This record gives sequence, structure tokens and C-alpha cells, in this order.
Amino acid sequence: PLFVLLLSILAVARMAEGKQNTLGITAVAAAAAGVCALTCNVGFAVGGVSVNQPGTATVIGLRGAAAQGQVESHHGAISAVVGLLGAGTLAAAATKAVSRHQRTAAKANLTPFERTAGPDCVEIIERRESNGFALGMVGSNYAGWGRYEFDPLCLSERWPEHLPWYREAELKHGRVAMLAYVGLIVPDMVRIPVEPLDNPELDFVNAHKMLIGPGLGEGPMWNLLLACGIFESIRFKQLGLAFEKLTIENAGDLGIKLFAPTSSEGMEQMRIKELKNGRLAMLAVSGALTQGVVWNAHHFPFS
Repeated sequence: PLFVLLLSILAVARMAEGKQNTLGITAVAAAAAGVCALTCNVGFAVGGVSVNQPGTATVIGLRGAAAQGQVESHHGAISAVVGLLGAGTLAAAATKAVSRHQRTAAKANLTPFERTAGPDCVEIIERRESNGFALGMVGSNYAGWGRYEFDPLCLSERWPEHLPWYREAELKHGRVAMLAYVGLIVPDMVRIPVEPLDNPELDFVNAHKMLIGPGLGEGPMWNLLLACGIFESIRFKQLGLAFEKLTIENAGDLGIKLFAPTSSEGMEQMRIKELKNGRLAMLAVSGALTQGVVWNAHHFPFS
């Protein structure tokens, strides 16, 4: 009766939800069968088999003879308790398996954006539709197959106030990486005829150690630091010490219009080219430095 009741309750619950499937039916059937088997066999494990003889009421158990009435009483109580525990355990396992399957199936129907956005998904979608992807930041067009809007974690919609800083940092690192890769290749072809830059033992691994010091302010590296400081000071003057004047429009714009296209479409294409080449250069420099050190190949092609 216990496993029949369990089967009926779970079946009714499944039909009420309207979510019948093979896994749910299989789990319920397994739970019912397990409870039935457990209830039927618990007598052997606990009380033994009762034998009725004329004039004598005894039970031959695992540990000897006992009064039939006492054994049957214990047998019935223990069977009920063990059966109830088994039913609860199997029912919980079956329900958990069905629930996990339902959650997995429901999540599979969501887009990556919906899976990662969380409860603020509606607000983020409305903000994207009103302000455009990444607040209209340059970089989504001219991908070869339409617009390319890649932001699976929705960082641009969750923290739009940081977008100007992200773009400023990305462009600056990309420009430094493009210059760095040129600096990795050109010294293998030509050297500046100035000591110690013309030293044939100079490469990208020992350059810092050989071009700075021994004293404070000595060595060509200090000149490089001075040049970087000048450019950064100009940028601070343009944007403020706290970058309070930094916006989406002027992020990365140094005000240099040399060879700049005259049309807005041409300017957008030029900015996208700089952005993509900077990203490629960051990957290329990282790969060249890592490969050169790992394989002890300090000159082009670093292999």
C-alpha cells in the first residue's frame, strides 16, 4: 500500500504540472519498485520466517527461537519504519532528478545573454535598445557580415559609466603594442649607431638591464620614461587629473588629425582599423615575448 500511495501521489503531481516525460515516469517507477522490494525483503533481514506447528507457536530466526507474537510485532513495526524511510529517500531522489532535468531543459532554451544577465535582463535590454550597443561606441561595424556586437557578460550595459575608461585603456595599450612589435623586429635589421644601442648582444630579454643605470638617471631608458611622461602630461591636461572630461567621443582621441579622412564614414573606418590592429598587436607581442623566452629565441621570428 505504501509504494502504491507514493506512486499515485507523484503521478498526480506530475500530471498537474503538465510536464510528463520519460525521465519523470522512470524515476517514479524506480522509486515504487524499490520501496516494494525493500518492504518485502525486510522480514528476512530482521525477523526470519515464521513456522506454525501444532501446539507450539515459535519462530526460527537468525538468532534462535522466540515467541511468535513478539517477533511478528517487532517485524511489523520495523518493516513499516524501514519502508517509510526507503520511500522517502527514493521519492526525494526521483524528485531531484526530475527537477534537475527540467532546469537543464529550460536553461537550454535561453540565449547566452539571457543566461548571464540575471534578474536585470529586462532593464539591460531596454537600455541597449534606447542607447545602442555599448552606448554607440565605435567598433561594431565593418565586421564583414554586418554588425558585430560581442559582450556576453553584458559589461557595457551593467557599468556604462566605465566604458570611456575601457576604450581609452584599450587604445593606449594597442598603440603601445604596435610600437613594441616594430621594436622587436627592426633592431634585427638596423641599429641606431649610439652606444649601447648598437651592441649586438642587446635583445628584448636583456634590454632593460643593459639600458638603465648603473646610477639614477643614467641610461637610455630614462629618456624613454621622460618621453612617456610628456605624452601622459598632455593627456592629463586634455582630460583632467581625474579624467573627468573623458567621454565616449574623446576616448583615445589625442587631437592629432594628420592624414585623417574628411568624411565621417572614412573616420569611423580608420578608427576601427586602429582598434583591430591594436588588438592584434597585443596578441602578437604577447606571443612573441612568450615564445622567445620559452624557446630561447630572442630574435625574429622567435622560434
